[in-house]
Amino acid sequence: MRTNTIAAVSIITAIIVSSNYVLMGFPQIKLMDSMVFLTGYLFGVRAAVSVSILSWLVYGSINPLGTAGFPLIVVLMIGEMVYGIAGHLFRKYYNMQSKLKKNPIEMTIMLGCISVICTFVYDIWTNAIEGLIIFQNVDGIILRIITGIPFSIIHQLANIVIFCFLVPIFIYMLTNLKTEIDFEWKKCKVCCNYRNYFYYI
Repeated sequence: MRTNTIAAVSIITAIIVSSNYVLMGFPQIKLMDSMVFLTGYLFGVRAAVSVSILSWLVYGSINPLGTAGFPLIVVLMIGEMVYGIAGHLFRKYYNMQSKLKKNPIEMTIMLGCISVICTFVYDIWTNAIEGLIIFQNVDGIILRIITGIPFSIIHQLANIVIFCFLVPIFIYMLTNLKTEIDFEWKKCKVCCNYRNYFYYI
């Protein structure tokens, strides 16, 4: 990863962890999922995977509500990566900048659908594996999924609101910021190469 991408991963991870602590009283309402999605959208899958791992490594290990021990913390990391992969695919196959200006309603619906699918996959994955770890049988998996439904509903509703209303704003602002940073980074590299050229001749 480039230096500016590493810096972005560090900043986004810090935002996720700090916001998770602020929202600790509302366990199913987090900015984490949307931030990982944005990371995948802006910086690609590798950056999103890094943010998922680092965020859960910190938040899952240092948490007053209880730590997520091994192997559950790995399960949470893998589940979180779904949002980053979705963000990368969304950027690859969907022209966000164009849709935001031409048809914002379509874009909002699309983000809402992505939120529902990713959150469903995440909740099923984490609840099923947690049930398997605790009960070590199929009945335990089913029981854990069923008992997790109320929490999954809250998780779904919170993510729909965040993805439909906050994510478009974040994408618009951060895309423009990333474009400026990339431009400055390229300009800096050109200046360095130009200076080195005259140094060696």
